[in-house]
Amino acid sequence: MKLKWNRILLVVLVLAALVLVTGCNGEKTPYEKNDEDNYKISVKYDANGGVFTTSTSVIVDSFNANNAPKDENGMAQIALITPDNEARGVNAFQAEKTGYFLAGWYAKCETAEDGTQTFAEPWNFETDRLTVDPKAKHSATEPVLTLYAAWVPLYQVEFYDRADTSAPVKVINVNPLEDMSITMPYWDENSGAQVLGQFPAVENKTFETAYYDAEGKQPITEAVIKHPGTLNQENATGDSPVLKIYMDMIDGTWFHIYNADQFISNARPSGSYVIHADLDFTDKFWPTSLLYGNFSGTIVGNGHTISNAVIEQTNNSKNNAGMFGSLTETAKINDLSLENITFTVKAGTRVPGTYYGLLAGTVTEGADLTGLNIRSSQMIIGADAYFGTEDYEIGTICGMGDVTLETAEITLVDQRPAE
Repeated sequence: MKLKWNRILLVVLVLAALVLVTGCNGEKTPYEKNDEDNYKISVKYDANGGVFTTSTSVIVDSFNANNAPKDENGMAQIALITPDNEARGVNAFQAEKTGYFLAGWYAKCETAEDGTQTFAEPWNFETDRLTVDPKAKHSATEPVLTLYAAWVPLYQVEFYDRADTSAPVKVINVNPLEDMSITMPYWDENSGAQVLGQFPAVENKTFETAYYDAEGKQPITEAVIKHPGTLNQENATGDSPVLKIYMDMIDGTWFHIYNADQFISNARPSGSYVIHADLDFTDKFWPTSLLYGNFSGTIVGNGHTISNAVIEQTNNSKNNAGMFGSLTETAKINDLSLENITFTVKAGTRVPGTYYGLLAGTVTEGADLTGLNIRSSQMIIGADAYFGTEDYEIGTICGMGDVTLETAEITLVDQRPAE
């Protein structure tokens, strides 16, 4: 069978315009040319509220029944292809409708008074054949078959924070004819960050667990969630189009840390960290964001050690400096050891009310330092440190604050020349 792709006819409105134009100048319409060439068998594809990528709502394929295979009764058996079939090449047409997916093409479509549509007789492009009598009278202007696009609203996944289920945090659309699986968040050991995938990112919160119910009685234990929605392709009706996922979130942006590089790349004053290994900072820079920042997060040390960090204060325009510029009332550093840490005040300060300490410039009341140990460390006041104000404080642990540690072995070295 030879399919005359260059005779695909487009939108009815466009064809009507062609008829008017050609009627005036004497040229034949595309339909007339097809009839003349015996391409009289037409099949119409109706986008049915959608639109093809050519901005048209209807396309028409025309065939020569004499070129098609015949059955035992001499009837032509014409194989059809979808408008977007790649066999059409540059003439392929993708049907689209915002917020909907294409369930298929149907030979019967009925529209009720309220606009509801029902579909029947889905066309199977693999097995179905258009049967026509080659000897019967046909005209390209009158399609022997119209196939209607059946549109179904996209299925959804709604994500809720169990602390407030009044509205979803995020809604995503999925197509039941494609992969509708949702991957659960997981921790990437290479980056230390949480990979959320399609789950929502919530500011200053970190995903912890998920449930199928708002009460938290049906925990999601699988690594990949399957959307329960189904599609009956016999009549283009869907079932269970909405999947609701309820999340428990913990405060803070959390990271799981396995090496010093991960800690450096994820360092932020509001971050929270679970330490899974000893962190050796030999030949590495301590993050500037922590050196001068107001740390309000959490470090869960799990008994591990941060060691060999060489930290230098080189900005005399900052108020506070240390491993942390300051520890706020919400800061927590638990079950962690600091060993062989060297903090050097090199620039001094010209800003009144400045505080320096190996651990932090200031430690605010309420900061939780349970199980924090400092061993074999030193704080150095550099020989060239310039202090343009007398309103500053230097302490071995912190410049200002009432701190009690389980172990604090810090040597203070003042390299400034004696007055």
